[in-house]
Amino acid sequence: MLALLLTILARNSSANGPMPYTEGALNKLNSATAKIKVPADIQGENDLKVKTYIATYRRIFAVAGYDYEQSMIKTIKDIQSDTYVVNKTTITLNNLARELLRLHVKTGISPKKYLSIECAELLIEFRDLIRSNMKKYGSC
Repeated sequence: MLALLLTILARNSSANGPMPYTEGALNKLNSATAKIKVPADIQGENDLKVKTYIATYRRIFAVAGYDYEQSMIKTIKDIQSDTYVVNKTTITLNNLARELLRLHVKTGISPKKYLSIECAELLIEFRDLIRSNMKKYGSC
């Protein structure tokens, strides 16, 4: 009984952390994405679009065993400091961070409305970083 409880606790504790930059983690994320479809074109007002998008990705990452916002925070911080090695996983996470940023810029909804303060402020810094050096980081 104790072993079962420890196994469950260990599994749930990993769901609270950011996604590692491994192929296994990417496979888990892809599997979760296949199970929980991201709506291709979220209908409705901008506020609903942002709320639905974030809620969907929170669910996808949770099913994969990771925390969405912590994964975005880690990715953006690593992009800012040039500390990660480019691989399929970091490219995917970089694209997701940029997609989240584009959604907020396009809709005009403040990132602070549905994201934690840390994640929202970092997303705003990320936008400024990209704008300040489009040659290095590309457009968003």
